[in-house]
Amino acid sequence: MNALHINKKPKLLIGITMGDPCGIGPEIIVRSLASSALKRAANYIIIGNQAVLDSTAQSLKIPFRYRVVSLETDIERVSTPISLLSSEHFDLNLIKKRLPTAEGGELSFLWIKKGIDLALQGKINALVTAPICKEAIHMAGYQYPGHTEILRDLSKVKRVVMLMIGGSLRVAFVTTHIALHEVSQSITVKNVLETITICNTYMKKYFTTRNPRIAVCGVNPHAGEEGIFGNEEKNIIVPAVKKAKKLGIECDGPVSADTVFYKALKGRYDLVVSMYHDQGAIPLKLHAFETGVNITLGIPFIRTSPDHGTAYDIAGKGIANPDSMREAIMTAIMMAKCEGKV
Repeated sequence: MNALHINKKPKLLIGITMGDPCGIGPEIIVRSLASSALKRAANYIIIGNQAVLDSTAQSLKIPFRYRVVSLETDIERVSTPISLLSSEHFDLNLIKKRLPTAEGGELSFLWIKKGIDLALQGKINALVTAPICKEAIHMAGYQYPGHTEILRDLSKVKRVVMLMIGGSLRVAFVTTHIALHEVSQSITVKNVLETITICNTYMKKYFTTRNPRIAVCGVNPHAGEEGIFGNEEKNIIVPAVKKAKKLGIECDGPVSADTVFYKALKGRYDLVVSMYHDQGAIPLKLHAFETGVNITLGIPFIRTSPDHGTAYDIAGKGIANPDSMREAIMTAIMMAKCEGKV
């Protein structure tokens, strides 16, 4: 009698960009991937620099085994828990500065680009990005305000939505990294409606919510108070919400931003659409600073990241909390499983 052979499904392969080498990115990657639970859940390919990775693991005194791979020959045959796609020389003496550098910004950008290329080619199931420094990116000559805009342009899509999740909150943004005085001129019926519809689609796909209950923030105090504090609600947000409802989306708005997050935490809403960055990021980070995750919706692959920056002030001290990175990795795995690729 022949033995029964069961073909196991291949593990997910999650790409992780190292982020700014002078920040806490390498540290939180090493600490996160030291977890046996994460190693069981998927395989990982770090996109970064070998000298930085080795130096980080040594300083943390964490045994960190990995296999170095090359893009051309090995990436499609990755079967070890952790691999490294190493490229570009980096002067380790720069790490000691713990400051933005053109060299760190250049590598940060190149690693993101490689991660995006791998994701677009279908060679990884999801991309997790460690923190970058906008100043360093600019010093290197790349005039992007953040990850979201890099992902949009290099993925060649017109519209993306930044979604932050943490604890019981999910917050999406109509505008992201722009000055506060530009917000009123930047929100339109079109982009408010696009944010609502994109969030509705992705909530159903990845968060198993059949009919997401979406709250749409007003932009002014008390949602404009019937025009007393501004007309953006009446002229922009109300028409967008009406159009969304006609599409069958369950949404309310404009809802005053000083009460909507309390209502969401109490279970009334599954997601809040915020008009600008700090309007949504402050309550999210207050509620779940150490476990928040940033997700980019609208690009043709899964991308998550920890919801914090490079933290130069604590980099290299061995005290950076890896929880947000772990959550970002677990969220990427959860979303990838929803794709049915494994």
